[in-house]
Amino acid sequence: MTSESRSYPLPELSIPALPLQHHLEDLAEIQRFLQSRGINTKNTRIERYMRYLEQATNSNQLDEPQIFKNADNPRFQSSLDWKLYVLREAHELMWILKGLKMHVPKGVDEKLQMLVGGSDFAALDSHTESRNTQFELRIASYFCQAGWKVDLSTKTDVIATSRASKWAFYVECKRIASEKRIQENLLKAKSQLLQRMPETYDGKKPFGIIAVDVTKVAFEHNGLTWGLTSDHSRDVVQDKLKTIADAIARTFGLFKDFPDLLGCWLQIHIPSLIMHPPATVTRFSSTIVPSSGLEEDASCARYLLELIANVGVLPDPRALPPEKMERRTRVLLSAGTAYSFDMQVLKALLSGGAMHDKGGNDRIAGITIGGVEHEFSFLELEMLPSKLLDEVRQNSDSKNLGEVALTLIMKMYLQRYPYANLPSPSTEG
Repeated sequence: MTSESRSYPLPELSIPALPLQHHLEDLAEIQRFLQSRGINTKNTRIERYMRYLEQATNSNQLDEPQIFKNADNPRFQSSLDWKLYVLREAHELMWILKGLKMHVPKGVDEKLQMLVGGSDFAALDSHTESRNTQFELRIASYFCQAGWKVDLSTKTDVIATSRASKWAFYVECKRIASEKRIQENLLKAKSQLLQRMPETYDGKKPFGIIAVDVTKVAFEHNGLTWGLTSDHSRDVVQDKLKTIADAIARTFGLFKDFPDLLGCWLQIHIPSLIMHPPATVTRFSSTIVPSSGLEEDASCARYLLELIANVGVLPDPRALPPEKMERRTRVLLSAGTAYSFDMQVLKALLSGGAMHDKGGNDRIAGITIGGVEHEFSFLELEMLPSKLLDEVRQNSDSKNLGEVALTLIMKMYLQRYPYANLPSPSTEG
């Protein structure tokens, strides 16, 4: 069952949120760490993210195009777009910082030097070397946070060991941009591990892992996602991961003749806009596609890898706690309230007909409440529960079209603004 066919109840609690001030503090800490290693951050994307967050936290008028002069792209349509893209970058850097605070890997300086040189946004980065390196550092951070010793100085992207484990992990990291390139990249990573993994490493038995960022495979635009609720947003990404994982499990020859390959660790890293309650989040979703027929030792090592992959499940202690949300039950319509509805759409809806010429973003209705105008799209009409639309059809004979139109507009309004204790653009009760 896909996320589109599931139902998602309106959440009763807000999503825990980390204030922007803490994002800025973490990026300042990253900057200090880089500078302490002799890595210049002046006129780099690190400095630009910090400038954006400084303006945002000080409630200054944001001038995003002036800060990110090279990010002239149609996908930046609003201040919310800019915020989501900046936070996506900040959250990955903050994740890397968590690992560096636990353990500084061998060979990290060369990787960090490469990291700061990338384009401001991954979605616009046509030169992949910087982002590839950033992905390696992201994977390394899991092991660092779990208390493992990490080596980034060899031809193998990540080598991780722990005094508490009799195994070592050899990790090859790949960022794959299209479905057509999956098999080619995975077989290349397998070949690299076969060539580079010794029989023993530091007295430990090594096992291979292929870590793969499939964000662009799942979402070709490599941009933003959205969800009705946090659970819906999560499932949109997880469903994509499952589809890709199932395809990889069927990849001919991937796990063949390599008993020490534990499997493929798939990741999607993408910002998401959540409608209810309104929130912006960055999704770090992952799943492990295991090799089949692993021996007992390898099965235990794979279980250990899964524990490491879940090292970040605990929330940031600095995050604001969730708040109880109050359901809005009515809307006060003041004198002078005016509304409109596309009559062609309304008549087709009541007759059960289809509107093939309407796109999701097309305006089909509007209302002005307290001097504030609200426009509603065809998509918002389609998002209304089918049971509610059936009731409207059944009761439409006893009402004139104006009453039916106003009923639908109010339902779309409550769908868009379901909470009474959130800031509202008009006066409600």
